[in-house]
Amino acid sequence: MKTATRLTACIAGLLAAVALASPAAAQTQSASTAGLEEPKWNVLSDAFGTRVDYPENIFSIDAGPPPRGTGRALRSADDHAWLAMYVEDNEERHTPASFVRAYFSGARDSLDYNRVTNRFFAISGVNEEQTFYSRCNFPDGIKGPMHCIYLVYPKSEERRWDAIVTRISRSLRPSD
Repeated sequence: MKTATRLTACIAGLLAAVALASPAAAQTQSASTAGLEEPKWNVLSDAFGTRVDYPENIFSIDAGPPPRGTGRALRSADDHAWLAMYVEDNEERHTPASFVRAYFSGARDSLDYNRVTNRFFAISGVNEEQTFYSRCNFPDGIKGPMHCIYLVYPKSEERRWDAIVTRISRSLRPSD
């Protein structure tokens, strides 16, 4: 039996945290996540200066600290979706490509989305009827921390989430 790697453990841990906090989130949802039709955008920031645009009417409940790193976690009022924004040290001095190679044990073609550049990685897939999306930016390369987001939402709503996930992902940035 393979030992879970850091990235797959992170994904599994984040999905488990969502399921433990909200049994409804682990089940296939027949109702739509509230607020998808008209997202109301705001900026989420942390003490490290990480900022990200997010739909405050969807992610309206503070869920406390994220399961990894330092930052914030938010959830939807109906428990259908979760967002974590966090900063994590890069003690092993990974590039985005070496981080994904080292810590994602699954076949890369098993992912629905897989993009790795010299400044970030973004991956997405499905686990038990939930879509996950993870992105980490490396604004200081191997010398600094990773600025990350992690989203979980119902697979049945993927198409309706596409534009929202794109805006959240593209807006992730460290302080100027």
